[in-house]
Amino acid sequence: MTEKQLNEARQKIAEKIQARRNELGISQAALAEQTGMGIATIKRFESGKFWLNMKQYVLLREVLQLPTTF
Repeated sequence: MTEKQLNEARQKIAEKIQARRNELGISQAALAEQTGMGIATIKRFESGKFWLNMKQYVLLREVLQLPTTF
């Protein structure tokens, strides 16, 4: 996988997470609080410039009620 493909995948995942957060009416601050992450982490991730680690991803998935695959 090329760096370009990785960047595109990261951006797509970030967009889906952000869309789901907005669909549920959860602010970035509330999501940060519910997951125990900092708001800066949420903002960086949603901007597509940061990869979450697996623990962070699982926490987001649980709070946003996302299936294991999407």
